[in-house]
Amino acid sequence: MITITKDIEARFNANPLYSKDGQGKKAEVIAKFYMPFTEACWLITEASKDGDDWLLFGYCHIFEWEFGYVRLSEIMELNIKGITAQIDTQIPKGYTIKDCLKTILFAED
Repeated sequence: MITITKDIEARFNANPLYSKDGQGKKAEVIAKFYMPFTEACWLITEASKDGDDWLLFGYCHIFEWEFGYVRLSEIMELNIKGITAQIDTQIPKGYTIKDCLKTILFAED
């Protein structure tokens, strides 16, 4: 289950959409979401409040790695036979997309 803590919300607010434009894989990851037992993974680098939801941007993997947008509500609604998306709270501050990819078994080189 995903719980958006005050710390994560502060990270989201401090990294609005387009704030890391052009940084590519050198952009700092502010949150990592994943689906256990799958390769689905979202390395979020930017976020902006959109009503009661958040519009997120980052480097994501469903079928392949690509940069893109996703709503937090879409990640939170995922449910595969009772398995829901999780948030990785162990990402060190300052970790970039490139750093995170080194720790993911199915990640590209």
